[in-house]
Amino acid sequence: MSSAVGADLTVWLPDEYACEPGTPEWARVCEVPFRPSVNPSALEVARERGEDSAE
Repeated sequence: MSSAVGADLTVWLPDEYACEPGTPEWARVCEVPFRPSVNPSALEVARERGEDSAE
């Protein structure tokens, strides 16, 4: 399965979110416009410092 931007996927949603319960929905992977956190987590701070890689 490809998760590249633009890839078409079939996804199973909980019945309360599906158009027709019990059947998969069509979806396309798209970019999400993330904004910087107002209160960054420890992981975000480590990434900013370049300290998030496991060595």
